[in-house]
Amino acid sequence: MLTQLNIQGLAIIDSLSIEFSHGFNVITGETGAGKSILIKALGFLLGAKASAESVRHGRDQATVSGLFDVPHGHPCGRVLETYGIDSEHEGSSFAILVRRTVNNKGRSLAWINDMPVTATVLRELALTLIDVFGQHENLRLLDSVQHISCLDQFLRDRTLPTTYTEEYRAVHKQVQSLVGMIDGFRTKQRDADYLLYRCNELRTFSPSREDYAATHDLCLRAGHTMTLAKGLEEAQACIDQGANGESLSHPLWEASRILGRISTIAPDLGTIAELANQLAHQIDDLGFQLGKSFERLEINDDDIEMAQARLAGYQELFRKLAVTDIDSLISEHERLEAELTFLESASVDVSRRLSELEISSKQLAITASELSVARKAAKGAVKRRIEAELHALAMPGAKIDVDLSAVHKPLVSTEFSTFGTEAEAVWARVSEVLSGLGEHGAEKAQLLLAANPGEPLLPLQKIASGGEISRIMLALKKALAAGADTCILVFDEIDTGISGRVAAVVGRKMQELSTEFQVICISHLAQVAAHADAHFLVHKLSRDKRTESTISRLSPRSSEEELARLLSGEELTPSSLANARALVKKAKERTV
Repeated sequence: MLTQLNIQGLAIIDSLSIEFSHGFNVITGETGAGKSILIKALGFLLGAKASAESVRHGRDQATVSGLFDVPHGHPCGRVLETYGIDSEHEGSSFAILVRRTVNNKGRSLAWINDMPVTATVLRELALTLIDVFGQHENLRLLDSVQHISCLDQFLRDRTLPTTYTEEYRAVHKQVQSLVGMIDGFRTKQRDADYLLYRCNELRTFSPSREDYAATHDLCLRAGHTMTLAKGLEEAQACIDQGANGESLSHPLWEASRILGRISTIAPDLGTIAELANQLAHQIDDLGFQLGKSFERLEINDDDIEMAQARLAGYQELFRKLAVTDIDSLISEHERLEAELTFLESASVDVSRRLSELEISSKQLAITASELSVARKAAKGAVKRRIEAELHALAMPGAKIDVDLSAVHKPLVSTEFSTFGTEAEAVWARVSEVLSGLGEHGAEKAQLLLAANPGEPLLPLQKIASGGEISRIMLALKKALAAGADTCILVFDEIDTGISGRVAAVVGRKMQELSTEFQVICISHLAQVAAHADAHFLVHKLSRDKRTESTISRLSPRSSEEELARLLSGEELTPSSLANARALVKKAKERTV
């Protein structure tokens, strides 16, 4: 049960603390006093979307905290264990403290037993703790799409719908993947000739990072070698061919010979003759060394020509495939090869996927059949239990039934003729199976109602009044109460559209529910509130020129006065007080 709810700075609530009773709690108050804010606060606490607009003007943040007392073995304990959240066990129950804040920037934080958690964890916890029924739930009951989930709540095995839904989604994921593959195949098939031509071109050329690096390096070195060869050739030409076409050493040799001849007359000229001789030798040696350096250059014109041609081939591929470097060229080559392989292996892949899809579809059909059998068995329970509750809710002649009609949902038309007759046959079998299965099974459900004896059963949304819808919703909850894991039931003005004697019956049903669950009910009817174990009044007040909503638990006497106001308006009269006391007395007598 929810033992305490604390609200700080939320909407028009400045500061509020409520201690709920374990049984039937009723909250009343004028329209606009802030009753529904309490429900919103509870929703926010348990994972509903938070917004900056929720924060009271002038506050930095809004905070809601709730203290729950839960019996041992309750499913919410598994949620705590899953997320490693500690809890203090005492006696036959344990406490769960949930706290959540949202600041005026819209950022929210949450804790369970002082451990930080996400809103997703809060929502998971809420599914095991609390069930909120509001006026919008009544509207959902008018939507026939929701009726199958109502029926499924009466199944013996409540896991069947979940199992089916998981299998259905997996199968349709297979279908989408297969259809996507076929669409991709058709797109690529239009470019098959281009793919084959380009792949053959690339295979013939056989580009690689290593080859490109070696070719590029050879061309670069060849350029350097040619520059060296030309320089050495020109230098040697300068030595070997002087101004007169003779070697530069020739005049020195001649000068050395002449100087050597006349040195007999002038001996000091011998030294000069020797110098001329040495210079001539050095020039000849320089020419020889230049020649050797030229010969050592490895210049293979054929290799250089081939490397330059291959580099030009790489540049041409860069241009054709709109890439700028060797890595991009290799990646594009791999992509084109993959697309060509996809086209070449598509038939085998499609056959494999179709075979897997057929197996999954058959399993889905088996699960759908089990679910259909379970739903047909549950129809009797729906009819029997809800009719019994409706009769008790002042609809003595009401009859209810569930119409189950087959689903027809054709698959997207896809052409498989390209992949052979067997592929077409398998797809036809799969399509036949899946076209009879929807997201919720092989059937659609629609609740039918005959509100009065002699009237035909007709779809709920066509004939039910607001008050009848409220009673049907309450009957559903009452019929489903046995064995439910939820601790707390919250009703937000579910009594809309009813009054008088019917309202008293609704109040009694709420009281009956409170023997198994904690019930928190927002109501505007004295006949409902008279059955409460705890009566709370929400009212607005002005403080420092600001509107504020507050709540107080009423004493038995104050509760009777509030019931009298609900019956007759703002002015209390002896007769309205007497009526209120009579309502409370009658409610207590029926409880006993």
